[in-house]
Amino acid sequence: MDFLAVLWLPILVATVVLWILSFVAWVVSSHHFGDFKRLDAEDDIMDLLKQEQVPAGNYMFPYSGSKQEQGSKEYAERYAQGPRGTLNIYDMPNMGLNMALTILYFLVTVMTIAYITEVACPIGDASNDFMRVFRFAGTVGVLTYASSPILHRIWFKAKMWTDILDGAVYGTALGLIFALLWSYPAA
Repeated sequence: MDFLAVLWLPILVATVVLWILSFVAWVVSSHHFGDFKRLDAEDDIMDLLKQEQVPAGNYMFPYSGSKQEQGSKEYAERYAQGPRGTLNIYDMPNMGLNMALTILYFLVTVMTIAYITEVACPIGDASNDFMRVFRFAGTVGVLTYASSPILHRIWFKAKMWTDILDGAVYGTALGLIFALLWSYPAA
């Protein structure tokens, strides 16, 4: 944990900058508006969900509660006939809590990337330079932030290019911050 004493400033700056970039990506920029589509019968579906008092949760349809049911002929027919999908119903978001959890997410991932980068580019190592730290921290950052939603998107068929773009920006910003604030040996 010695790396925390040395790298607290780049960790803190990167956490704050990534949170700001995330805010800009989701609140200021419009590139995420195309991530979802509107249903033609949106009002009818919302009324049905209210009437049925569907609690917050993640739902899949058609649903099977066991391997046996999933292997049944009846389920196979329902699945083949479709539609197939997922439904995510959530309570009214607590914006303060969600923002705090987003900052915590960035803090934990940035600390982990700082640790990995310090192992690969030890503070004070004569072979370190701006580009080495930037390439290493930036690559791990892009891998962390750009690839995390891909597997989910493959299975659940949502757009992913906007998340990959955001992740590439976050990882590049993190690499730049680490490279700028890294301690290099005196020349």
